[in-house]
Amino acid sequence: MTTQDMTMDSFEAENEKAVANRAEIEKPQPMWKMVLKQFMEHKLAVAGAVVIILFLLISIFANQIEAISGIDPDAQNVAHRYLPPFTTAESGQDVRETSIEQFINLHPEAADKIQKALVEKGVVQVAEADAIYELAPMAPKEAIEKLKSLDIPETAPLIKSFNDFSTLHIFGTDELGRDVFIRLVYGTRVSMGVGILAALASALIGLLIGSLAGYYGGIIDTILMRVTDALLSLPTIPVLIVMAAIDFTKIPILSWVVSTQNESIFKMVIILCIFSWMTVARLIRGSILSIREREFVLAAKTLGAKDSTIIIRHMFPNVVAPMLVSVTLGVGESILFEAALSFLGLGIMPPTPSWGNMLNNAQELIYQAPFLAILPGVLILMTTISFNFVGDGLQDAIDPKAIRR
Repeated sequence: MTTQDMTMDSFEAENEKAVANRAEIEKPQPMWKMVLKQFMEHKLAVAGAVVIILFLLISIFANQIEAISGIDPDAQNVAHRYLPPFTTAESGQDVRETSIEQFINLHPEAADKIQKALVEKGVVQVAEADAIYELAPMAPKEAIEKLKSLDIPETAPLIKSFNDFSTLHIFGTDELGRDVFIRLVYGTRVSMGVGILAALASALIGLLIGSLAGYYGGIIDTILMRVTDALLSLPTIPVLIVMAAIDFTKIPILSWVVSTQNESIFKMVIILCIFSWMTVARLIRGSILSIREREFVLAAKTLGAKDSTIIIRHMFPNVVAPMLVSVTLGVGESILFEAALSFLGLGIMPPTPSWGNMLNNAQELIYQAPFLAILPGVLILMTTISFNFVGDGLQDAIDPKAIRR
């Protein structure tokens, strides 16, 4: 084989490889891959999605976070009010004596051995019956060292109790001495839960009403859209304030759903659902109007498909994209409305923590303890902006004109 033949073979091999690579690149991709690729190119949307996932994980594992930290969100200690962040607080002597008394009642034999060892080793200079109570006035670290010096296994549960007397408050404490960090964790669950539930419910209501109005038209469209326009014309905040003042437990239809324990949360979700579906309904109606005269809808009618089948199986998949964007934007809006009503004292009622009522409690302490207002405010801002960025990213990713195949 000559050198020229070898060169031609090498050129043909490289040409075939280039053609194969170009075919691989130009190979059609599934829709979800193209949407995901477009979404990942929107850096702010990706950052917003990370923040939202983080807050959702905090909401889901709030009980586990409480168990790990060992802090009760409702535990009050007025002696440790307005502590700054990263402050370690110690329980009062009365709390320690109560804990020691509980230990004696639960472990009488172990308590007797500890008291005898305290007197025998000269750790305390009192009668044996009162020896264990002499540990209460001591600092927790000092008491733990004295218990460890006894070198008996019965001290283990008592040492654990004394360890719990010192608590690190990462974000400080509020006006009642409650830990701000753990209340923010449970506030994340409440605020995110209310926002997501309200946005999903309003999206379903808007999807139903918009689909019926857009598909059937005529008198049905006129009635539904006039009701929608009437609700859109109402001033949102004043109407929400009036609705929030209603006692839902006295309404027969809602009394079996809303109990006194969860009244404020269910009330907030219901109120936000009633006054947030209109934008979704008009968006869905516009999409259905453009779809109902398409060939695949006419083909389904010709084949005898029912109206419900056409709407659910043929039209709904084509309006999911704009509805998904509307839901993500609606979550941020619902969280803002919940925070506003809770700030005014008409939303989630204490002691249930939410970002809004934590702001309400902190409004008079802005100079004395500014962190009480800054922390929930920053979380509300981060969540709302994150959902807005995710909505923008989804809108760009789902838009057929923006997708690069």
